[in-house]
Amino acid sequence: MEAYLGLHPADLADRLQRLPTAEARAVLGQLPRPLAAGALAELEKEKIVELLQDQSPEQIAELFRELPSEVIADVAGALKPKARLAALNLLPAAQAEAAARLLQYRPDSAGGIMSDRFISLGENQSAEEALQLLRARVEPKTDEISYLYVVDEQRRLTGVVPLRDLVFAKPDRLVKNLMLRRVKSLPAEADQEAIAREFEHYHFLALPVVDAQNRLVGIVKASDAMEIARAEATEDMQLMVGLSGEERALTPWRKSIGKRLPWLYVNLATAFLAAAVVAVFESTIARWTALAIFLPIIAGQGGNAGMQTLTVIIRDMALGELTPGDGRKALLKEAILGLINGLAIGLVVGVIGWLWQGSLALGLVACGAMLLNQVAAALAGVLIPYGLKLARVDPALASSIFVTTVTDVAGFFFFLGLAALAMRWAPV
Repeated sequence: MEAYLGLHPADLADRLQRLPTAEARAVLGQLPRPLAAGALAELEKEKIVELLQDQSPEQIAELFRELPSEVIADVAGALKPKARLAALNLLPAAQAEAAARLLQYRPDSAGGIMSDRFISLGENQSAEEALQLLRARVEPKTDEISYLYVVDEQRRLTGVVPLRDLVFAKPDRLVKNLMLRRVKSLPAEADQEAIAREFEHYHFLALPVVDAQNRLVGIVKASDAMEIARAEATEDMQLMVGLSGEERALTPWRKSIGKRLPWLYVNLATAFLAAAVVAVFESTIARWTALAIFLPIIAGQGGNAGMQTLTVIIRDMALGELTPGDGRKALLKEAILGLINGLAIGLVVGVIGWLWQGSLALGLVACGAMLLNQVAAALAGVLIPYGLKLARVDPALASSIFVTTVTDVAGFFFFLGLAALAMRWAPV
């Protein structure tokens, strides 16, 4: 136990994440409440549920009392509704109400991510009155106060005052004369991807969150936005290869198998589709066996090219750098790249085929198939994510499976189809 006591909560959470559930629960129960609560806030949601599912509401509430309301909302959101309500009912009224307000919002929205630890000022306060308010209210847990938000009598956001400007202002100067009136804010229902894009574009330290009536309800800090961006990148990377977007290296295998196997079946079905194309040209391959050597080369190069295009498109879509009108420009650019790459690589493959097998016809067929498949790969890398987006499906969702299907099927068809035509003119 001594080895755990000196750890930072984030490091302690890493240790607990790797322990069997029973052992991790025992360790958590022996730790001082503040340390245990801090580690709990750093754990992944699945692990939180495992550790707290057999705990009494009283034990859960003891941990919650050590946490700020936004962290309570995050942790409580991972619990079953009955356990969550029982634990919140045991908290001090102010703490329970603050957490309940945050739980009203979707976890992936600005309201679900925001902190309610911020300081607001009245428009008609003087600089000296505002500083006195700060001295009276700032607690050790109130961190990263770079902006002070100004509200009217209905708590509607009207401006923002940088802390530096307030400190150096004359004592009798009114806040409304110090504030910046053009304030960038986030709607409480804003999606987390949009939030990440706002911070990426404007480089704010924090952004205020407002409700439908423009009332200030919280703030999202830059550190929160960085975590969102990391999570979104991880999710997109996993979705592109048919994972759930939520799986981690230490996720129990029983849960992983249910998330991976369906997409493997989809991949299997697409593989049979490519095999069916080969089967159509079975007699062609039987008569010209050298074709079998080049099949994986044509399909493999097409798959690589398609993934290059797909990665660029998905990345720019995720960051909001592609507008709907940019689709044609991207398609044209990738088609040109497909032609150039296809010609450059096709010539190399064609020459190798000619010299290796001593057949000019094979070289020409390989060159032509490579050129056509590179163009098909480029078009698929753009059209598939745009098609998924048009269908209101996450463009990252297993796009790579569909792109490789196109390049495999098209590559086999182009190569074997051209070979069948060539055999009519130059019998093998």
